[in-house]
Amino acid sequence: MRQWGEEMARLADAFSAGFEAVQGYPPGEHEVRLVSAEEGEAAVALLGHAGAAEALLEYYAQLGPVVLPDLGNGVWIDDASSVVSQREAGNYPNQLTGAVDDTVTVFGTDGGGGMYAVSHTTGGVYHLTLGALTGDSYYLDPDGYRHAAMDLKAFLEQLRTDLTEALRAQRAAVAAGATVIAGERKSGGKENPPSAPKRSR
Repeated sequence: MRQWGEEMARLADAFSAGFEAVQGYPPGEHEVRLVSAEEGEAAVALLGHAGAAEALLEYYAQLGPVVLPDLGNGVWIDDASSVVSQREAGNYPNQLTGAVDDTVTVFGTDGGGGMYAVSHTTGGVYHLTLGALTGDSYYLDPDGYRHAAMDLKAFLEQLRTDLTEALRAQRAAVAAGATVIAGERKSGGKENPPSAPKRSR
């Protein structure tokens, strides 16, 4: 898990560094935060007391928030305290009804109001996009969710793949732009003067 965090932090830094050259405007703040052993222990205790999904305890023992606002529509993984406080405030459900009947722990959001949640039953990750939140219950429309990953590790691996591909595409765009600029400079630079016309004898 920590190795994932270290690699993601490097990828996020590289993606941020090359973003403006391709998009023409500055990136948002990207972060993949690793936590100390003490912070991890406190997070696990907090989440365990709150009855969070088991898979999240392993994650928060070593990692903190992940902020990727410019990856697709954006992905935000909360810190441990936000996972608990958002649920206590009534902003995150812990029970799904309607199209799905399950107990979940919401741990993140996307850039369009959707939520990512780990199932307490299967360990799978839901992407919740359309429903009605009432208290701690979220009534899902039939088209209001998808199975984002079979488990949290698969979800994180997909994030790494998405960020790697985004960085690769970014570098390809920069390289293509550099070639065009070099071509423009070449064509716009000094040209050899035309040779003098040959005099006829």
